[in-house]
Amino acid sequence: MPVLVAAGAEFEVSRPFAGLTIGFRLHIEPKTAVLIEALVAGGAQIIAMGNEGTTQFGTVEVLTQDATTAGSCEILDRPGDGPSETAANLRRIAATKPDLVLDNGAELIAACLAGGHRPVGATEETTSGAFRLREEHAGNVSFPVIVINDSPLKSIVENKHGVGESVVDTVVRVTNMSLHKKRIAVFGYGWCGRGIALYARQRGADVVVVEIDPIKALEAAMDGFDVAGTSQVTDTADVVITATGRPDVVNLATIQQLPDGALLVNAGHDDNEIDIRGLELVAPGSELSPSLKRHDLPSGAEIFSIADGRIVNLAAVGGNGNPIEAMDLGLTLQARSLAALVDTGSDLAAGPQPVPDVINDNVATAMLQSMGQMGRTYRT
Repeated sequence: MPVLVAAGAEFEVSRPFAGLTIGFRLHIEPKTAVLIEALVAGGAQIIAMGNEGTTQFGTVEVLTQDATTAGSCEILDRPGDGPSETAANLRRIAATKPDLVLDNGAELIAACLAGGHRPVGATEETTSGAFRLREEHAGNVSFPVIVINDSPLKSIVENKHGVGESVVDTVVRVTNMSLHKKRIAVFGYGWCGRGIALYARQRGADVVVVEIDPIKALEAAMDGFDVAGTSQVTDTADVVITATGRPDVVNLATIQQLPDGALLVNAGHDDNEIDIRGLELVAPGSELSPSLKRHDLPSGAEIFSIADGRIVNLAAVGGNGNPIEAMDLGLTLQARSLAALVDTGSDLAAGPQPVPDVINDNVATAMLQSMGQMGRTYRT
């Protein structure tokens, strides 16, 4: 991850986070470990947690024992943690009153707000988190929050290509099936949905897009995909993939209308886009292989699900998340944005906002250079 490592080397000299605590809520895996190393190099004290079902505990062991990060990084996750432990860990981090927050879904920011703590600033990684900040917490966020997902770089590199490639690859690996001529219904045509549709088509699938925004739906049609409503795909879809950032996109009634053998996959941050819990009540899943379950509906149809509806490219056994090059860029945006929040010369307003243009420009340049393409040096 040369772009992020270069940022860490710069931070080691400039020490932008000296004396500061960062509350860190992001998937804990090898790529995010490099981000933690960069922040610690900049002087930060980290108290961290991952998302339920995605923490890789080998990475936790390295971070808490390695000489570079030991003593500067505490990770709260434990094997077997469920919703109650996750909620307790969010409250525990908020109670430390971190100076900065790095969030993934806006739940840590919400915990800080609930406890009456206003950090200096925060970053938010996801679409679902941005929705929460701009809807549930509108007008209540009195500090700047840089929404990494609003960056065109993250949209293109990490969401479209990173998520698109890794989600489709994970589905193929978990199921061991070919996608050729499979009818795949992609719910949502944001950047992640765009990428999933693109990479599924490249694998030979017939892709139909379900999108309620007429402008995005038109874009999907112009990109050559069929566009339909939920009711129009339920009797034909071989695979359903959600990527909307919204809850209850595929409810139990929709699941019960799917054809025999249909596969349910969630690519969104939260595990509530598909009603797997409701499905389990009427058709408890039997495990066929790690991360793959079969649900025998009362109608006689078999429905399959991956990773209990959690984010598939990380929660499925063996899932490695987005390609490392995509995360090199995305996590550098996180690191640079956190540094901007404590830059005394910055003029960031309160509330959610995009990544500053200068950061986008310079990280794109660094990425081009790492790819051996034309670029300039990092600009201050």
